[in-house]
Amino acid sequence: MKELFKEKGFWISMLLCFAGLLIGFSSNKMELPFGEGSFIKFYLKAADTQITLFLLPIAAVLPMGAIYVKESSSGFLRLYITRISQIEYVRKKTLQIYAGGFLPFFLAGALGLLCSFLAVYPLEVQGEMPWESFWQLVQLLLRIALVGGILAEVSGIFAALFRNYYMAYGLPFVCYYMLIILKERYFTDMYAMYPAEWVKCDQDWGVDGLGIWVFLAAFSITMMLFHGLLLYSRLKEI
Repeated sequence: MKELFKEKGFWISMLLCFAGLLIGFSSNKMELPFGEGSFIKFYLKAADTQITLFLLPIAAVLPMGAIYVKESSSGFLRLYITRISQIEYVRKKTLQIYAGGFLPFFLAGALGLLCSFLAVYPLEVQGEMPWESFWQLVQLLLRIALVGGILAEVSGIFAALFRNYYMAYGLPFVCYYMLIILKERYFTDMYAMYPAEWVKCDQDWGVDGLGIWVFLAAFSITMMLFHGLLLYSRLKEI
């Protein structure tokens, strides 16, 4: 994780995510006095906006998506692979890249929630904490972060496949919006292929929405395995 936190892209990504939350938060209509639980309601509206959906494929790939291109083109990878096993390198990089997509959204979201609490809660009508709404907020934040991790892995796949920065950074964005276009224009009933639905979870995903978590977990594991296999084949060429 130290390598991840040293990357400028990680902090730029986190700043983008936090800025997106602030923009969404400012769109709330605020009239005093605030009702109980308003800090959660305002936060939910801020996080569940088109800005968040737009930033997902951009912020997710910035921290570590193209790390293979960087390390292989600089000659660092050839030296580094002599110090650790190929399997260890693959395991380390796939986890780092996934974390690079997951953590900026999660940490920016947690910071945004703290700011919302500090700014709004003291102005609320004091009452019982709406724990059900709070749980919805946590679930929304986790879904956003998981989608970020998946998109980061997609970026890593394209980086290893094409060995090109533009492909690593640009193709996840293209794929993301291609899915949106295909769903909205041609496959209107196939909500499982819709990135916005992965975040919003508005459709039927089974009892208590359990299906969305199975879907995101399976999608994450599949992308990490595919990325790992592709990385391992590239290391064989060194």
